Amino acid sequence: MCPDKKASLRKIAVVIPVYNDWTSFEVLIEKLGDIALEGNLHISVMAVDDGTVDGYQLTFQKPIDGIETIEIIHLIRNLGHQRAIAVGLAVLKAKDLNIPVVVMDSDGEDNPADLLRMLAEHDKNPGHIIFAHRTRRSENFIFRVFYSLFKLIFRILTGKSISFGNYSLIPPATLKRVVYLQEIWNHFAAGIMHSGLLWKTIPTTRGHRYFGKSHMNLISLVLHGLSAISVYIEIVYVRLLFFSMALMAFDVLGFIVLAYIRLWTNLAIPGWATNVGIGLVVIMVQAILFLATLSFVVLSYRSSKMFIPAVDYQDYIKNVEIVKIGKI
Repeated sequence: MCPDKKASLRKIAVVIPVYNDWTSFEVLIEKLGDIALEGNLHISVMAVDDGTVDGYQLTFQKPIDGIETIEIIHLIRNLGHQRAIAVGLAVLKAKDLNIPVVVMDSDGEDNPADLLRMLAEHDKNPGHIIFAHRTRRSENFIFRVFYSLFKLIFRILTGKSISFGNYSLIPPATLKRVVYLQEIWNHFAAGIMHSGLLWKTIPTTRGHRYFGKSHMNLISLVLHGLSAISVYIEIVYVRLLFFSMALMAFDVLGFIVLAYIRLWTNLAIPGWATNVGIGLVVIMVQAILFLATLSFVVLSYRSSKMFIPAVDYQDYIKNVEIVKIGKI
């Protein structure tokens, strides 16, 4: 006698930030339904409406057997996709569903087919967050150049390498810790890396958008990169502190060399020592001012109240909409 199919269903939740991209979202739901049937999954979808302004209405024409419900969290304003993700995770934590949670974008660039591979990796490493690491990207050449530059700067300032985005699977026990990380409010992936939580990656290829163009342009990339670096503000501060001290040490050494040449050799040219001395003074003053400003910024950061998504998320929720689109 065959076992009951329902008894072997595996439940997961999917958090999807959406901003003016509901047409792509509908396509994604259909593809998630196909993946759910293929992997014998029971998928609950939570869409986080990040302040959509076009008033779009979902128009599912028929039930999707792989998906039971869609819950739409409407935010009071646009927060950006990183903070929308944090709100969605906090809402799921409050539900205490005790199931794996997948975070993915709605535009199609996160391939739904990789979800089954992430679940398989989760089974092998149940205590790890599983990230999808993109081995190939589909953006234009200029974007890829600046993205590579961002990764280089990120490594120089933080000592870490980052090569993945939001697409991930979070174990239920780990979710209860993730939503108490204030860092995910600025950058989800960097916040996980900074937290010390266990994580692994699986290789994936970036998909293509279902409709329209990507919202991520050069300006968005710069802001996204700065958000990632801000997670490591204390490490960045220490590295810049050592850099400033080294610069001041070389400045002092320059004064000593200048004095030696000026007083004990015949190499000095009229006016040369004065110009170099003024230049060294300017560099020293700039290094001291930079160090002082940076110190005040970090001290202000450390003394400010921490924003905890699990505690403060409700301030940004306008209302909740639940759409039932079929049964498994």
